[in-house]
Amino acid sequence: MPQLIPVTTARLGEHLPLLELLPDSAPVTWVRGGDGLVGWGSYATTTVSGPNRFNDARKWWHQQLEKLAISDSVHVSGTGPILFTSFSFDPNEESILVIPEIVVGMRNGSSWITWIGDQAQPKLAESAQMLEDAEYNWGDGSISPAEWQIRVAQAIKEIESTKLEKVVLARDLKVNSHRAIDPRKILRNLSAEYPSTWIFAVDGLIGATPELLLRLSRGMVTSRVLAGTISKTGDDERDRR
Repeated sequence: MPQLIPVTTARLGEHLPLLELLPDSAPVTWVRGGDGLVGWGSYATTTVSGPNRFNDARKWWHQQLEKLAISDSVHVSGTGPILFTSFSFDPNEESILVIPEIVVGMRNGSSWITWIGDQAQPKLAESAQMLEDAEYNWGDGSISPAEWQIRVAQAIKEIESTKLEKVVLARDLKVNSHRAIDPRKILRNLSAEYPSTWIFAVDGLIGATPELLLRLSRGMVTSRVLAGTISKTGDDERDRR
């Protein structure tokens, strides 16, 4: 029988804010208002695609867990090994799964560190690294400004004719930089500009979202969805169901 790989979670004392702990290589994050998870290093990663990608991801995750011997003295949501994922809407596109080697978490003033391997507890940065601003050149993406205006006008016309009640429009832009783009600078800026959002980064996908589609904690599922939200009924018991 192969030897299990140790995974250790330990409590932390005071440390830098989560986003200031990140090194410059492939960070992963899920942070809101200072709480959340950040990670770095890659213990294991894979991709899935196709109509069964969610089941394939679950199977792969469980296979990885079978190889681990977990020691967790903290026992709160977010401790132990963590899987960060970025799933595509299109089943034919690849979805990314990453298990970081090191994860630092914080929740309600308590924090912890989880690391995979038999090494000593990793040391965290004691001072925030100063990050320089990059110089960006912005350009059009696949849709020109003129075509974008046409599409917006078409959407407004459809809504006015009652064929549509709502439409979500989006377009891409291309950005060039004179140096490699540091994701940590983007993450810090997003956190400062949009403090009520979840700041995420997985395999180069970086952003901020005000929505939390699903959270499972102690057997309760909660959701914070903005698009498609319906009004309350006035019956609190029914609304909770």
